[in-house]
Amino acid sequence: MYNEREYNNREGVPITMLDTKQLKLLTTDDAVAQIKDEMILGIGTGSTIELLIPKIADKIKRDHLTIKGVCTSNKTAILAKEQQIDIVDINDITYIDLAIDGADEVDPQLNLIKGGGGALFREKVIDELAARFVVLVDEQKVVNYLGETFRLPVEVDKFNWQLIKAKIEDYGHIRTELRIRDDVPFITDNGNYIVDCELTTELDPYQLHEYLIHLTGVLETGFFLDIADQVIVGTQQGVKIKNK
Repeated sequence: MYNEREYNNREGVPITMLDTKQLKLLTTDDAVAQIKDEMILGIGTGSTIELLIPKIADKIKRDHLTIKGVCTSNKTAILAKEQQIDIVDINDITYIDLAIDGADEVDPQLNLIKGGGGALFREKVIDELAARFVVLVDEQKVVNYLGETFRLPVEVDKFNWQLIKAKIEDYGHIRTELRIRDDVPFITDNGNYIVDCELTTELDPYQLHEYLIHLTGVLETGFFLDIADQVIVGTQQGVKIKNK
């Protein structure tokens, strides 16, 4: 069951027709409230997290918290350091108390597709290590099944990416495309390519992940299965929270 809360404006009139940024902002307060002193915090990647980072910094300063952050991308690390958040390397820790990140799709079982920002491998390392993983999305990211509206990213080695691309299509009901940015192949922080996979019908995410992850040259898939503990959804009616 969702736990719902409706946000009102100062005149007491229900807020309506929020834009995507406002919907994302709605989710951040509930996430920040879960940050406690002495935590090691996993900080995700993407537009929602860019809105969250200043709020994390404000809470640290306001409540005089000692927090160490571990970031899922170089871009996030730069933004967090600009806000004077103490950032540590993933190899210098053995656990994470709380990870907060966005997602590109969320299904009814709280399974996710992530990787639209290209940081899916590091995101999965950090999110799986966390004792608690909280996901922030706007209502457009909530789907009936994974792959319904967003292409599945797969991080692959440059050396044999074309062979991998063909083997992915051999699975059936998948159209693939090498991710391009500014007319050149997109390069992840790990130095790899991303193949984006359009699922032309509903496919079992567990079976597809197992097929993909065993292809030589595949580093990781954008399926985040049985990892999320809580999803906070920003909607036109307010915030909806779903717990595992």
